[in-house]
Amino acid sequence: MFVQRLSKVCRRFYADRIMFTIKEASARTGVPAASLRAWERRYHVVEPRRTESGYRMYDEQAIATLNAMRRLVDEGWSPAAAASAVSSGDVSAPTSARSQAAAQLPGPEVESLTEAFLDAASAVDVVLVEGVLDQAFALGSFETVADSWLMPTLYALGEAWAEGRVDVAGEHAASYAVMRRLSQAFAAASSVTTGPRLVVGLPAGSHHELGALAFATAARRRGLAVVYVGADLPVESWQRAVRAFPTRMVVLAVPTQEDRAVATATAKALLKSAPGVIVAAGGAHADDLDPRVVRLPRKIADAARVVEELRR
Repeated sequence: MFVQRLSKVCRRFYADRIMFTIKEASARTGVPAASLRAWERRYHVVEPRRTESGYRMYDEQAIATLNAMRRLVDEGWSPAAAASAVSSGDVSAPTSARSQAAAQLPGPEVESLTEAFLDAASAVDVVLVEGVLDQAFALGSFETVADSWLMPTLYALGEAWAEGRVDVAGEHAASYAVMRRLSQAFAAASSVTTGPRLVVGLPAGSHHELGALAFATAARRRGLAVVYVGADLPVESWQRAVRAFPTRMVVLAVPTQEDRAVATATAKALLKSAPGVIVAAGGAHADDLDPRVVRLPRKIADAARVVEELRR
């Protein structure tokens, strides 16, 4: 009995002293460091200790709390609702409450963030662009923010460039900031290294890859083994990538009308050279490439869900 009590005391003693930096907390929870700071500031879900130099340090209990909140946000809860549920210990809200939480994302705050993003791009202010991205991705799950804010905002950025509100330099700076953010999210998503691969990319000549990378991230977050091959990939390279991995499915992104012809040729070549592989297409102009090509839903979250079902 004494030994058991001593063991319990020792576990508590050492647990209280196992601390993690914000970078380590981000790696353990899958929540970007910027979102961790935003959750702390807005919702007070955890209060990390501070070193003498002011650096945040998280204990095991804080990590567990953040993981619980992240799981709720991934299910569609708003961060405010998730923080309230985690703080109160009530994480069994009914489906209607979850739907309501997910529906809270669109609204004045989202519109103001889009305007702030465009203003930052117009000023070629990368620091401000990244600050807006921090705020936006703290509003909900990756998929909810991508579908409800990021994709519409990128479309608005293209319109602002066409109208002369944003210069090419500002459009490029903002787009590369988004690319960096999506790349971080892709790297942070759970990585599966076994089983059939899902190969995602764009056909030759197609360079608008932000939507494709966002989809690849969403698919990876669903536990799929995603190989992202990027933009402007020739047909021969697509075929080589499919041969290099035990591939179950290929997803071609077709973001513009100009991409349709080469995407169609790529899809037909893959269907011929890899008859056992499912070929799917997504994007604004992915309709009617070939009767054998699976057309994915427009929304990233829905497309990732369909791909998961097809892969099974």
